[in-house]
Amino acid sequence: MKKFNVLVIDDNVGNMASLEEMLIANDFVVRTAFSGKAGIQLLAKESFDLIFIEAKMPVMDSYLTCQTIKSDARFRSTPVIFILGNDDLIFVKEIYESGGDDYVTKPVVWSELLMKARIHLELRYSREMSRNMNQILEAKVVQRTVELEDSLKKLGQAKKELELLAIAKLEFLNLISHEIRTPLNGILGSLALIGRFNFSDEVNRYFSLLDTSVRRLEKFSNTILEASTLRLKGAKALVMTEIDVVHLIKQAIDLCTLKFSVKDIEIVFQNEANISNLNGDQKYLLKCFVAVLDNAFKFSNSGDKVEIKIKNEDNGFLKISIGDTGKGFSKVALDNIYKPLSNLESHFDQNTGMGLHLAKLVVDAHSGFIKAGNREPFGAVIDIFIPVRH
Repeated sequence: MKKFNVLVIDDNVGNMASLEEMLIANDFVVRTAFSGKAGIQLLAKESFDLIFIEAKMPVMDSYLTCQTIKSDARFRSTPVIFILGNDDLIFVKEIYESGGDDYVTKPVVWSELLMKARIHLELRYSREMSRNMNQILEAKVVQRTVELEDSLKKLGQAKKELELLAIAKLEFLNLISHEIRTPLNGILGSLALIGRFNFSDEVNRYFSLLDTSVRRLEKFSNTILEASTLRLKGAKALVMTEIDVVHLIKQAIDLCTLKFSVKDIEIVFQNEANISNLNGDQKYLLKCFVAVLDNAFKFSNSGDKVEIKIKNEDNGFLKISIGDTGKGFSKVALDNIYKPLSNLESHFDQNTGMGLHLAKLVVDAHSGFIKAGNREPFGAVIDIFIPVRH
């Protein structure tokens, strides 16, 4: 255990000797000074944990001695206990004004003096420990702040690099899409010219298959490019205008009418919305509705019905439901429905696996959400929710 250093400043030899003897007996290391000046000189040379000062000293006033000690930043936290006579209690105010921490009265009760000494020593070292802990914590905070700032700089740099990579990816996809479309246009043009000639049914069947495959490839390249643009830019890719959703859905129906008539699928449109106008990107929303209708078409049988219903929700969203009377979604399909190239149940030339993925990206960019499920007793339904005001 640490032995505390105590300085006793007293001009009375007898009082000093008694106090010194008692303190040494209680494991304190004691130094003595016969005047305030001598005590201050000792403080300049040695370090003390506690100071006792006799209240009545000639030459240098006791209160001035305490004030001088406390004015030095090195000793400001060192406790100073005055020793007063009973008739000196009127000077208690001066003790505290000079910076003193406490006092004991004569005749000294040694147990009281020792108790006060220990209390003030514990207080001092508790404060020092708290101050040291604060300094350690402040140092750690500074260190952590520097580390966080460095991490932030690295994250900023990584973000810039990712943005450059994303731009490069989009440019690459643009280039690939362009390079795919260029020969596809040549193939489509050639097929159109060839179609003017008469061939056998078998040759025409091959040309029809070739035409279907080429158009599917063209559609796929366009869809994947649009999906990549939305993934990269999100809402920034949208050109926002005031749109009437009823009119837009009718456009989507018109685009799909010919295809639906081939399978004799009926489209039923029901408008229950009081407010059908919203802010959105007309091009992307049209592609979204067409993609969902296309999905309903692929999984509907001849003579089935596709129902479209729009209505206003209480939460400020416009709900567009597109349901069919087909076999519905399997659990595997529902678990992977919005993932790109996730169509695990359709023949390769029926579905690109990108339609609903693109539809979800479009809805997300409009701050909406999309839900897929099955109808009772059979069929599937896609619900699209878009805020009336973006």
